Amino acid sequence: MTRSRFTVDDCGNRFSLDRERKRIVSLAPSATGWLVALGAGDRLVGIDEHSSIPETQVEVCTIGGFGQTNLETIRALEPDLVVAASLHVGRVVPGLTKSGIDVFVMLGQTLDQMFHTAARLASVAGVSERAAPFLAEGRRRLRRLVSMTLAIDRRPLVFIEFSPRGHTGGPGTFLDDLVSKAGGANLGGLGTVHWPVLRPSEVSFHDPEVIIVATYPGSSTPEEISARPQWRTVRAVRTGRVHSLDTKFIKRPGPGVLEGVERLASLLHPTLFKG
Repeated sequence: MTRSRFTVDDCGNRFSLDRERKRIVSLAPSATGWLVALGAGDRLVGIDEHSSIPETQVEVCTIGGFGQTNLETIRALEPDLVVAASLHVGRVVPGLTKSGIDVFVMLGQTLDQMFHTAARLASVAGVSERAAPFLAEGRRRLRRLVSMTLAIDRRPLVFIEFSPRGHTGGPGTFLDDLVSKAGGANLGGLGTVHWPVLRPSEVSFHDPEVIIVATYPGSSTPEEISARPQWRTVRAVRTGRVHSLDTKFIKRPGPGVLEGVERLASLLHPTLFKG
């Protein structure tokens, strides 16, 4: 008797490994990034409007953005697999699964989980052999980084600003894990929700030693942050430790977070991570 092979996504949904999936739709930039990194970019037939793919990639259809995903467009593409993120679980996934479409959900709560999930996604997409070198190298780099930061005696308090309104990553998020692995203590970890908004007075009260701003069109700059009246006495501002990192490195749970955690570690511990 032949037993079917299967794996599961981050929601526990089961996926057969005995099917070939040549038509894939991605609903989020993080998912698109993982698919391209794993070697499944040539199987993409649809992506969200915030995703980017290599210029050499064949043209794909745009299926909407974060606010509105066009289910009819997705159905018309006749995908073998749709890859979604946490924000799609309640609003988009039910409509697709009701149509008989397989949806693989990536939740991305820690860097280790991201790589485990990516390996399962590679199996579902049928690109495990292509993905193996990338996954092995990513895990090696992560192990090396953690082995160095575990030995750090003192961890600086870090505030990472996702938006000028004060959005940041709270407890149980991939950002909290990223800061910890980089050798810091996440100020957002004091929040009671996953993605809290910290008022300027709260940031000033806790006096972080390092401030990192996630940069994108419309974000604040280190210069603007340093000029905020309430923050002029904050240690990070007084000591010139206000830095910026591109949003792809710290705001999206995609493959860019591996480089992001390395860059963050070098900013938090410049003498330990030279260059």
